[in-house]
Amino acid sequence: MLAPSLLLMLLAAQAPGEVAPLVVTAQPKAPPPTDATVVIGADEDRVGGHKVGIWPDAALRARVRGQVVLTCKVNVHGLAETCRVAYEQPLGHGFGAAALSLRPTLTLTPKAGPDGPIPSEMNVAIEFKPPNTSSNLADILNSAGSVATDPTGRPQEQNRDVNIGGLQIRGNPVKTRRITMLNGPAWSHAPGFEALDAAYPAQGGGAPGYAVAHCRVQPTGVLSHCKAAIEEPAGRGFGQAAVALTPQFRVAPEAMASAPRGAPVEVDVPVRFAPPGSRPDRTVRAPVWLATFDPEAAARVFPAEAAAKGVQAGAAVLRCNVREAGALDGCEVMMARPDLLGFDEAALALARSMRMNLWSADARPVQGGDVLVSIEIDRRSPN
Repeated sequence: MLAPSLLLMLLAAQAPGEVAPLVVTAQPKAPPPTDATVVIGADEDRVGGHKVGIWPDAALRARVRGQVVLTCKVNVHGLAETCRVAYEQPLGHGFGAAALSLRPTLTLTPKAGPDGPIPSEMNVAIEFKPPNTSSNLADILNSAGSVATDPTGRPQEQNRDVNIGGLQIRGNPVKTRRITMLNGPAWSHAPGFEALDAAYPAQGGGAPGYAVAHCRVQPTGVLSHCKAAIEEPAGRGFGQAAVALTPQFRVAPEAMASAPRGAPVEVDVPVRFAPPGSRPDRTVRAPVWLATFDPEAAARVFPAEAAAKGVQAGAAVLRCNVREAGALDGCEVMMARPDLLGFDEAALALARSMRMNLWSADARPVQGGDVLVSIEIDRRSPN
């Protein structure tokens, strides 16, 4: 899915994240309480501003201020796996979609439980600050001293020294460019666990890392012109390590087929690095499903023995291997309820049609990993 007419703010030679359009059906009268605030400035006079930013095109040109609150599912690493718009003001200017585009760049402090960080929902306020068109340059020049005049009252030419120590000039808008951001792309190729482990930077110091590479997408799905947009912790090579992995990514042809012509198509690639030597963990905890199954398929495999007993619904939990193209294989039944009524076999049949994206919502590979899949089978008509 693509979101056109966005402006990429090139702050400190860095780039932003992806856009996930969302229709807001009920706008609350006031923003909900928030857990964190991010300021997106449009000029260099932005105290405490976010490192990267995307603005809706028309809103930036009109210098409209915006406020959005995102409700995000934040994992134990502080990464926002999914977000939705909880509040947007003013409506109709595209601030909600622009805020959602920043999801990969949001690194938050996760909520704490009795045994450490826990996944939770968090409200994140995104404030869009328009450019300051006023300049303090005249004030700076005046502070250098009064201008001498000749006997006729005309200013005399003279050299005036200005002490630049601590000098700050306001009203300096950053460079912008128009782009089309690719939202949650389906990947036809992505690195595996071995490639990700090998990419850990030498200067990483054994710390876990997170980085976002911002890239242009060619019509073939190949990524180019990639730059590090976010890296945490900074200065340890995680940004460049993420950029080095980008040749192994390719956007699926079906995603590129719907790309509009005109503005460059760009995408963010988030990468989470595990410390070298840590216990290998290849469990996929945040899968992004590209294909599941429809209710008609579930009705066709509904177990006859359950129907004969008047049972209308059941479920099973499977542990499966993730194979090529995100397909599931080697599934085993971990639990089925009600037991001994055939829901285990029905779930195994449905799992054959499921397929996940090759990069997870928590910025990790999936191919070669294991995933727990809960499948509910209900023959009753939805209300």
